[in-house]
Amino acid sequence: MDNDDHLYSELSRVNNELINTQRELVQRNVRLERAEELLLGAQGQLEQQVQERTRDLEHTLAAFQEEVNVRRAMEEKLRALSLTLLRLQDEERRRVARDLHDTAGQTLTALKITLSLLEKAVTQSPAIADFFTDLNELADQALQEIRTTSHLLHPPLLDEAGFASAASWYVDGFNKRSSIQVRLQLPEGIRLPSLVEIVLFRILQESLTNITRHSGTAAADVHLEVGKGVTTLSVRDYGKGISPERLTRMNRTGSDIGVGIAGMRERLKELGGSLELQSDTTGTLLKASVPSGEV
Repeated sequence: MDNDDHLYSELSRVNNELINTQRELVQRNVRLERAEELLLGAQGQLEQQVQERTRDLEHTLAAFQEEVNVRRAMEEKLRALSLTLLRLQDEERRRVARDLHDTAGQTLTALKITLSLLEKAVTQSPAIADFFTDLNELADQALQEIRTTSHLLHPPLLDEAGFASAASWYVDGFNKRSSIQVRLQLPEGIRLPSLVEIVLFRILQESLTNITRHSGTAAADVHLEVGKGVTTLSVRDYGKGISPERLTRMNRTGSDIGVGIAGMRERLKELGGSLELQSDTTGTLLKASVPSGEV
C-alpha cells in the first residue's frame, strides 16, 4: 500500500508539472502572439514611414531636379544673350567703322578740298595763308584719327586679307603707341573661317589691352599655330603674373574674371574652342584654341 501511495504521489506531481508546463507554454504562446502582433504592427508602421519618407525624398529630388533644370536653362539663356550681345557688338563696330570712313571721312575730305580752294583765293595775304595751312593740318590729323579709329573698330584687312594681315597691322600700331614691344609670329598665307578670324582678332585686342593695364611687362609674344586638329593663338607676357589662388578661380570656376576674359571664353565656346590661362612670377600665357576646319 505504501508503494501505491508513493506511485500515486509521483504521478500527481508529474501531472501537476505537466499542467504547469502546458499553462506556461500557453502563456508563452500568448506572449509570442502578442509580440508577433506588435512586430507586425511596428513593421507596418516602419514600412509606412519608409514609404512616406521615400515619397518625401522623391518630391525633394524632383524639386531639386526642377531647380537644376531651371538653372541650366537660365545659364543657357544668359550664354545665348551674351553671344548675341557679342555678335551685335561686332556688327556695331563694323557699322560705326564704315560710317566713320564713309561719312566723317568724306566730310573732312570735302573740307580739305574747300580749304585748298580758299587758300588759293587768299594767297595775297600771308597771315591768312598760314591760317589755312593750320586748318589743313588739323583736317589731316582728324582724317588720320578717324581712319585709325575706324580700323581699330573693325580693320578692313580682317575681311579683305584675313587675321594674319589684320594682326600684323594691329601689332605694328600697338608697338608705335605703346612702350610694350610685341613680337608676332604667324604662318605664311593662312586664311581661316571668317568667324574664327574675327574671334581671334578680338582676343588679340583684349589680350594686349589687359597686358598694358595689368602686367607691367616690357615685351610680349604672340604666336598663331595652325595644326591639323586645332588652331591656337598664344599671347605671353613677362610681367608680374597672376596669383595662384586667383588663377585657380579663373580657370576652374570662371569667377574673379573680367568682362573681357569672360567674353573671350564665350566667343571660343560658341566655336567649340577653349581658353586656358597659365601664370607664375615669370609672366602669363593665354592660349585660345578652336577646332581646325570649317566652323
